[in-house]
Amino acid sequence: MRYTYKVRELKPHTEESVDVGEAQEMQAMSLKKLQRKLDPKKKYFIEYKNKKNNHISKTIEGRNNG
Repeated sequence: MRYTYKVRELKPHTEESVDVGEAQEMQAMSLKKLQRKLDPKKKYFIEYKNKKNNHISKTIEGRNNG
């Protein structure tokens, strides 16, 4: 696998704040392939380093395989 991602599930707490679950390390060749592994009904906070070694953090949702 090319990249190691720190994946945290976002859990809605109140209207203004969001709880973040424990970090889980997952590996994938790309961010799109990682999204296919995640539940499309949930939101996730992702952290990783790209090919230029820059630190990236994003909030994404899972994706359907179809």
